[in-house]
Formats: sequence, structure tokens, C-alpha cells
Amino acid sequence: MKALVLSGGSGTRLRPPPTTSAERSHHSADKPVLFHAIEGIADAGITDVGIVLGDTADEVRAAVGDGARFGVSVTYLPQHRPPGLAHAVRTARHWLGDDDFVTHPGDTLVPGGIGEQLEEFRSRRPAAQAVPGRPGVYFFTDAVHRAVDAVQPSTRGELEIADVLRWLVGQGLEVVSGTAGDHDEAQIRS
Repeated sequence: MKALVLSGGSGTRLRPPPTTSAERSHHSADKPVLFHAIEGIADAGITDVGIVLGDTADEVRAAVGDGARFGVSVTYLPQHRPPGLAHAVRTARHWLGDDDFVTHPGDTLVPGGIGEQLEEFRSRRPAAQAVPGRPGVYFFTDAVHRAVDAVQPSTRGELEIADVLRWLVGQGLEVVSGTAGDHDEAQIRS
């Protein structure tokens, strides 16, 4: 299992969590949001982390280093512009190989981490599993690579993750949302 951390945007990932957030009480405000994401990944037992880089590449590299301080090994994956989550997956294709992986935006806080969701994914092993309420946090099998190759850019010029999920469902593959212990999982339909 690998983790693909999305850090190709405007640099908000290097800021502390906002003090007005309800989630703020679950995290200390003295470190960047990106650090919380990496720590949550490490806490789930994932140690192979790829970070998709964009405009803030130098700052992210300087802040994270090789990942040893978090207990992970970091590989940096340059992305020249951030045209959607699915494009980040395409950018990381060679590094991801055929491994299962989780995508995790570096500016998204997941209170309690992703450990329970990871266990649910491993036990059920759908082609894709969304973490409700956490945009951009998905678990995938390697089936996602065929979907990313099959979809076309949207009118916004992005490879949309919604199109990828619809393609997977259209191929008869299981796409679910839910968290561990949540029996009201919904299948995403085309």
C-alpha cells in the first residue's frame, strides 16, 4: 500500500490548520496541515509516500525532507500544473506501479486518521473507496489506471475524479463510500 499526497497547489498545505475550524481541536496549530496528513498516513502503517509537487515544490521539499522524521520514505513527483486529482494519479503512475494506494490532499485534515478506512478497504477491496466528508481522500486498486487512461478532460480542462469513478462503475467494478462501521455505504452510480 502506498500513499499519494497531493501538494501541487497554492501552498496552503504548509500553513497550520485554521483556528476557526471545528477540527482544530483535534490538531495542534503549531505545524503545517501537510504534516498532519503525513502523520495520519504513517499512523495507518503506510510508509511509502509519494508527494505530488507543483508551484511550492521547493518549500515542500525543504519542510518534509526525506520523510524520516515522520517514519516514512518520501518520493517527490513533479506535476507542472494541477489539472485534477486524476491527473495527479496519472503523474504518479510509474511510481505507483500495481500497488493499492490512497490519495490524500495535503491540505485535508482527517480527524482520527485513515486507519479504520484502510482496514475497511483491505477487507472489502473495492476498485475505489471514497472517505465521506473528505474530498480527495480515496483508496484505489490498480484498476484506477485504466480509468484514468480512458477518461477525457472535462470542459475545465481537468481529468475529473468523478469521471474516473463513473468509468469504474460502468465497467462493473465496485466503487463505495463509507467508513469503518458505517453500514449505509452507497455505491456511486453512473
